[in-house]
Amino acid sequence: MDGYGNRFPEGLEVPRLLANGDSNTKTRKNVGYLSCGLSMSPHKSVGIGNVCTDASRGCVAGCLNEQGLASVFETIGHARKARTVLWYLAREWFLETITTDLERWQRKAKRKGQELCARLNMFSDIPWERYGIPQRFEDVRFYDYTKHPRRTGAILPNYWVTFSRSETNEKHALEVLRRGDNVAAVFHDPNGKFVGNRSAGQRLPKSWRGFPVIDGDITDLRFEDDRGQTRGRVVGLRLKAHDNATRANIIKSGFSIQVTR
Repeated sequence: MDGYGNRFPEGLEVPRLLANGDSNTKTRKNVGYLSCGLSMSPHKSVGIGNVCTDASRGCVAGCLNEQGLASVFETIGHARKARTVLWYLAREWFLETITTDLERWQRKAKRKGQELCARLNMFSDIPWERYGIPQRFEDVRFYDYTKHPRRTGAILPNYWVTFSRSETNEKHALEVLRRGDNVAAVFHDPNGKFVGNRSAGQRLPKSWRGFPVIDGDITDLRFEDDRGQTRGRVVGLRLKAHDNATRANIIKSGFSIQVTR
């Protein structure tokens, strides 16, 4: 990463792009699959480009990028930023490397006798189908969340994308639910200081806007979620914040929905 100012430690190298799913709290829950993920730095956080073009202010405030281990170890954040810079400045290398990485993970999955699943937008919202990555790996289960209004459901036979509700796209989220696709939404329980590990103690509502809510924190495998024939399900995610100030800002933005019963 030499030549990009003082944004990164001198000599920082990014030999590989994909990380083991067990290293991330989200994908660690993917029991029965070998999982890998790509963690980039979200939105406009590196000062070049925007990997989350439809993100709202609340989404940016509530992003989990700087929580967990990333709030303790600076090297995690440096690596995510470096990958994002490389996406914009070395696109050909990036696509070649992610292809090589996926081939390596395929071989590992075969040795273990497991199915490989990949989440390439851990903290980004890039339409990977435009770059042919899911199409090249038909036996890999790709999945992501998105706020792109025209990307939802099974956009490819092996690529499932779940629309994510925010404070600015609720009207479209309801349209998605009415046509039978699922929508992810963040909820917060007002009765307690649910920060850090205590975030998991929050309740989820049984329904939202007349649509049933399923617990999206049990697993990250959205392509396995229950789906209605004509009405979608709300994939309920508990609000996660590492401190009370961050939690309060997210709630104030309207990104998180208060659980009332």
